[in-house]
Amino acid sequence: MIVKRGKRYVLRSKESGRTLGVHPSRAAAERQETAINMSKARAAGHKLPPPPDERGETMRKIRSGKAKFLVPLVLLAATTAHAATVSCASGTLTPTAMAATGPSANVLVARAAPAVVFQTIRTAGTATVQIEISCDGTNWALVQNSSVTVDGTTTTAAVSLLSPACTYRANATACTSCSVTVLYACAGP
Repeated sequence: MIVKRGKRYVLRSKESGRTLGVHPSRAAAERQETAINMSKARAAGHKLPPPPDERGETMRKIRSGKAKFLVPLVLLAATTAHAATVSCASGTLTPTAMAATGPSANVLVARAAPAVVFQTIRTAGTATVQIEISCDGTNWALVQNSSVTVDGTTTTAAVSLLSPACTYRANATACTSCSVTVLYACAGP
């Protein structure tokens, strides 16, 4: 039996009087009551039709116009989510030139890009810079074949990564009177 208490609808057992469920609407309480009755009938050996397909009900509502407002909202959310996943276009990973050994203060998250390129530019001295990756933001590892040395004969060098994941930073492992800037650019839409 369904009893209204304030703004809620309570489903109670007729036999024991105990509460079986509390619902925000009468329809929700009736659905639970129907499900309980069907379960009891199946347990007693009665053959019952399968429960209604909720997807079919949703599609019926969409076709009837009750949920047509939802389709543009879902499409808008999907396009917005796709555009927001591209987290890098291009820029400077080291806004101020690196003049000593150590990691860059800034990091790059390039998870949605199909590729990313890091370019090291030397304006003074000699430096060795490597690109490092971290998936937890704490433990950093060298990206294979990413260590480049820029000296008196080489003023710039680049490293390209396909299908980047996690977080990246530049780390100057050697610096002799150096001044090095690291730029990045992501491929993709």
